[in-house]
Amino acid sequence: MCGIAGLFCLDPECSGSDHERLVTEMGRLQAHRGPDDSGVVSLGRLCLGATRLSILDLSPAGHMPMSDDSRRWWIAYNGEVYNFRDLRETLERRSHRFRSQTDTEVVLHAYMEWGEACIERFVGMFAFAVYDREAERLVLVRDRYGIKPLYYARSGGHVLFASEIKALARANGTVRVDRQRLTEWYLYRNVDALGAATLFEGISSVLPGHRVEVTREGIAAAQVYRVASHVSRDEFERYTRMRPRDVVDELDATLNEATELRLVSDVPVGTLLSGGLDSSLITTVAARYKRDLTAFNVSVAGYPALDERRFAEELARNLGLELVSLELSGEIFRRELPHAVYLSDHPLSHPNSVAYHLISRVARERGVIVLLSGEGADELFGGYAWNYRRKWYLLKLAPLLERLPRRAWNLAALFIYSRMGMPVTSIAFRDLLPPFVRFVDRYERGAWLAECEDAYRFVLRPNERAVLSAILADLNDFLSPLLRRLDRMSMGASVECRVPYLDHRLVHRAINLPLAYRIGARSDKWVLKEVAKRYVPSHIIRRKKAGFPLPLADYIEPLARREFFDGGFCQEELGLNARGLDQFVESWRDWIFGFFGLVTLEIWGRLFVRRESADQVEEWIGRIERAGPPGA
Repeated sequence: MCGIAGLFCLDPECSGSDHERLVTEMGRLQAHRGPDDSGVVSLGRLCLGATRLSILDLSPAGHMPMSDDSRRWWIAYNGEVYNFRDLRETLERRSHRFRSQTDTEVVLHAYMEWGEACIERFVGMFAFAVYDREAERLVLVRDRYGIKPLYYARSGGHVLFASEIKALARANGTVRVDRQRLTEWYLYRNVDALGAATLFEGISSVLPGHRVEVTREGIAAAQVYRVASHVSRDEFERYTRMRPRDVVDELDATLNEATELRLVSDVPVGTLLSGGLDSSLITTVAARYKRDLTAFNVSVAGYPALDERRFAEELARNLGLELVSLELSGEIFRRELPHAVYLSDHPLSHPNSVAYHLISRVARERGVIVLLSGEGADELFGGYAWNYRRKWYLLKLAPLLERLPRRAWNLAALFIYSRMGMPVTSIAFRDLLPPFVRFVDRYERGAWLAECEDAYRFVLRPNERAVLSAILADLNDFLSPLLRRLDRMSMGASVECRVPYLDHRLVHRAINLPLAYRIGARSDKWVLKEVAKRYVPSHIIRRKKAGFPLPLADYIEPLARREFFDGGFCQEELGLNARGLDQFVESWRDWIFGFFGLVTLEIWGRLFVRRESADQVEEWIGRIERAGPPGA
C-alpha cells in the first residue's frame, strides 16, 4: 500500500530542472500513505515518485519506483493484488524473472505480458502508473470499484498525477473551486464516481475501472471494466433454478476464499469489528484462517443505545480474539474533525469518518498495519431498508396512488414543501424542484440508473427489475464516498484496509442473484444472513441494523454559532448571504446532517482554499467552543 506521485512533460523543450522537486513535494504531502520508504526517478519525459507502506516483502527489494531488468518498464503502485503468487507462477512459465517477493513486481510484469488485459486477472484493489520509456507512454489504472484513489491534472505543459487531491491542489499553486460540483456534493454527498471532475477545477479522477493514457499527443481516458456488463441472464436463471441451500453454499465458499486471500501479509493483520452483521461475519471467517488477529472497535461513550461494543466484545470472546476498543466523545470528535477533512480532501460525507481515522491510529500504535473491513455488503446484498425495501413498497403502492386526482397530488406536494421551508409560492416551484435535482449532476445518475435497468432487461417483473437496478447503481454511486472514507481515514494513519466483500468474483455472484435472495420476504440481506448463521451468534444476525451512528447533534452543538461562519470561507469565498446563513444556523436542529455538511464545508475551504493547516483550524474550533453557547 503506497502513494503515487508523478509528472509527465508534454513540452519537448521543457528542461525538467524542477520536476524532481515538485514530485518530491507531492510525495511529502501524502507521506502518510507510505512512511516506510520513498523514491523519485527521472525518466526523460516522466518523473515518477512513490512512498511505500511495506506489507509484502519488507526488504529493500520492494523499493519503488520499480523497473524491469531492461529498465524500459517502470511502475509506481498502490494496492494489493492478492493472487499475485499464482500470477507469478504463470509469468515465470513465460520466462519472466523476478527480483523480489512483492506483488508490485508481478503487476509490472503482468502489464508487460498482457497489457491492460492483465486487470481481468487481478483479484484485489489497485491504482498504478506504468511507464513504457521506449514508447514514452504513461498509463494510469484504477481498480474495478475505486477502492484505491488516483487523480491527475494538466498544468501548463505538464500532466501531474497523485494518489490524493491535496498533492495536486497544493503543488499546482492557486486552485479554483468547481461550484457546480460543490452543489452536487452538497446534494448527493458524492462526486467523481460517475464523472471525472472533482471539487477543484482542472483536477480529475481516474474513474473506477478506467485507465488514462498520457503521451506526447495528450490525454485519453477509456473504460476497462463496467460492473453492469457482468449482469448475466444465464447466471440469473441458474440461481433461479438452484436450491436456496446450494446458493448459500456457493456464496459461503466465495466469501471464505475472498477473506482468506486478504489475510496474505508480512505484517500483523486485524479487523474492524463494529459488532454488526457484516464485520462480525468477516471477523469470524478470518479467524478460521488466522488465529492471531486483533479486532478493533469504536465505543460511543455515554450513549448505550448507540454503542455496539457489547456485541463486539461477545464475538471476540467467543472467538478467543483480543478486542481493542476506543471510546469516542464529542470533545475528541470536534478536535479531530479538521484532520479528518484534510485527509478526506472533501467535506465529510459521513460523520463517522473521524472514528475510522482514530481507530486506524490505535491499530497502528498496536503494530497492526492491515485491517479487514465489512464495507460493501449493504450495497451488494440490499442492506439499506430505507432505500431498497422502501422502493419496493412504493412501487407496489404506485398503482393505487396513481388513482388519486392531480389536484390531490398538488396539494400534497404544497403541504410537504411548505413543511420543509421551501418557497411554495414561487411560480411552478413544485414542478421545477424534481427536474432541478436531476439537473444538478448533469443527469449522470439518471443515465447510470438507466444503464443498470438495461442490464436487467430480462427480468420480467418491473418492480423487481427496478429494485435490482437501484442496488446495482449504488456500486458506482453510493459506495464511492464510503470507499473514500475507508481509504483516506485508514491510510491517514498508515494502515491498509481491505474489503473482502468487494472481491469481484463475489460481486459478480451477488449482482446476478434474484431479488428474493437479497430482499427476502422478512429480511434484508437474506442470503448473507443465511451464510452468517453458520458462523455468527443468531442474536447478532437478527438485531436491527445500526450503521455505526454517532450522537451527531450533541457532538456538533458547540459549533452551532454564527461566529463559526463569520468572515469565513462560506461567506467570503462562496458568497453565502450572512443573514440567511444565520437563519439556517438558528434552525440547525431541523437539518442536522445538512448543518454538519456546512460545518465541514467551512473547514474544507479553510484547509484547501485558504491553506490554513489542520492544527490552525483545530485551534480556531477550540476558541469557538471555549466561547460557550450563543449569548454567553
